[in-house]
Amino acid sequence: MEIEALKAPTQDTLNEWLDTPRLARCGKYFTPSEPMWRPDRLAGSVNWQAAIACVPANWQRWLHAALAYRMAEVGQGTTANVTSLLSRAAQAGINPMNEDHLINLRERFSTTSFSKLVSFMVFWQECESIEQRPSLTLTNAYKDLPKKKQSKNDPVLSLDPQKGPFTQVEQNALHRWLNEQFCHKNLLPEQYLFIRLLMIYGQRRIQLRMMVFDDFIKCEQGYKIRIHWAKQRDEDYTGFRNKSETFSLNEELYKTVQAYKAIVLDRLKEEYQERADWDKAIKHVPLFRRRFKDNFSVVPNKIPVLVDTPDHKVLEGAPHPQFHIANQTLNHWLDNMQSMSSFPISTRTHQPLKISRIHRFRYTLGTDLSNAGLDEWSMAHALMHKHTGSVRKYRQISADLMGLIDKKMTDHLALVVRAFSGTIVQNRASAKNGNRIDRQIEDLAVCGSDTLCHLDVPFSCYACEKFQPLLEADHREALERMERRRAQTIGGDKITGVLWDRAIMACRKVIVDCKALQESTDRGGGAA
Repeated sequence: MEIEALKAPTQDTLNEWLDTPRLARCGKYFTPSEPMWRPDRLAGSVNWQAAIACVPANWQRWLHAALAYRMAEVGQGTTANVTSLLSRAAQAGINPMNEDHLINLRERFSTTSFSKLVSFMVFWQECESIEQRPSLTLTNAYKDLPKKKQSKNDPVLSLDPQKGPFTQVEQNALHRWLNEQFCHKNLLPEQYLFIRLLMIYGQRRIQLRMMVFDDFIKCEQGYKIRIHWAKQRDEDYTGFRNKSETFSLNEELYKTVQAYKAIVLDRLKEEYQERADWDKAIKHVPLFRRRFKDNFSVVPNKIPVLVDTPDHKVLEGAPHPQFHIANQTLNHWLDNMQSMSSFPISTRTHQPLKISRIHRFRYTLGTDLSNAGLDEWSMAHALMHKHTGSVRKYRQISADLMGLIDKKMTDHLALVVRAFSGTIVQNRASAKNGNRIDRQIEDLAVCGSDTLCHLDVPFSCYACEKFQPLLEADHREALERMERRRAQTIGGDKITGVLWDRAIMACRKVIVDCKALQESTDRGGGAA
């Protein structure tokens, strides 16, 4: 098989060559003539059929072969990006083999996308195994074409409300919503964990998709999380879990993952009892798992815990990419969350927060780290950049963003953003669950939920829609406690500390509303 694949195709043997399995950069085989290439289960599919339509018919088979050769040189994601660009060029009637169309190509696509196309065209021209190749004149024209000027509307520098970093108010609203929906069982545990990890570590989705339960570590230094590198531009393809860094991990999140791990282990033993020694294999089971043999399926009843294949036993020795979640499923998660009626509304756009643009979490982390005063090397390490060039833009917007947030973080904002969504009650008798001891929240309120949650009582409760604060309770004392806790937390962990803001605003709103109700009652009593 490998010998046949190594033979250079000719005009007469090209069809046979395309029907021969070839080794991709990820170490798996694919057959070039198949409609979609996806040897790497963690990367997007390569749609070569739509891509080759951008060139005249006499070039199409050779472009097909060049893309197949390219799969052995670069990661599948890079080839998928190139085929996507070529597909869009075909739809626009732009021929990448025509030198007169190059400016249109450059203007239509981002600088990064166009640079990948240039790299591919140079590769094709230099690939001596392919009989029909672009001319040296054409590839030189690609390389000599001046780069498109960078747009002034950089999502970070412009504080774009739909593409750029989230404000602290938006972060807090998302954090509150996430906890509430998880406690009320409206989100799957892995959906909850996915957003939590995005908010805390700001890494790329491919890095989170590679995670397994063994990446959450308890050691003498405390709790740690292992995150693996994605591809770096100036390095060879990093590959599946080949290089990693460790970061600090919150104890509460560690315990949440361990509890979820126990649930998954029980499900694995129940569903695939004889397939593997699951007590041994569980550490290699993905945190975000592939559940179906196709990219996404809707099952009305119980969703399987893991895709059903005969290869489960390999997890006893090491993680394996075939068991990790597909990118399409993650996109489906994010789209579904954004469409939920209770999803947080941005105070800047008055529309649901846009979380499907997943890089926003990365931009937010960079902004928060810069605001916290970290140096560029520390910021680059946290964002898993090899160099500091990519983090310098956060220095330019930190003061602007902090000014925007500080201006809005007032009692007036608490009224505008509706941080408090519960119901003020006169006494326990008028509250739902008022007669239940297990639903009493100190001397402050009654919990109206039918199920127990694990929020930080009473502080996180103020932002919960099930919270029923008592009219005569001392909510100002609770506010002072929250502000002290926030000050202590933000000194050591700014990312976690800012998440107190939503609860503080909700408490301020309760104080304002209670005062208004009391004054209304007093006026009514005086008139009587």
